[in-house]
Amino acid sequence: MKEESAYHTISEVSKKLDLPTHVLRFWEKKFKELNPKTGIGGRRYYSSNDIEKLRSIKKLLYDQGFTIQGAVKHLNKQKNENNTFLEENEKVNQLLDDAMSSLVKAKIIIKSY
Repeated sequence: MKEESAYHTISEVSKKLDLPTHVLRFWEKKFKELNPKTGIGGRRYYSSNDIEKLRSIKKLLYDQGFTIQGAVKHLNKQKNENNTFLEENEKVNQLLDDAMSSLVKAKIIIKSY
């Protein structure tokens, strides 16, 4: 059995996700976040991250009834929300670092008296 970090061929992923290989190739064209590595002769190799993305897409299309266009929009919206969260998180971390730095300076000043 392959390690989770190993790359998987399109046929392995097809079996794992119960999806035809032509569907996986079609989704690669429609969903820009899918980007399997290609080897010699154009053979596709999917990472664990790629497989998780495929699972998410399958769930949106097959279980939740999204159209392809709707799923693309939904994933883009999620990506933008995640980016906004990360940016806000970075700002909070910077504010905390600044506060800690100010507290350290205040501590030094207080100890000097």
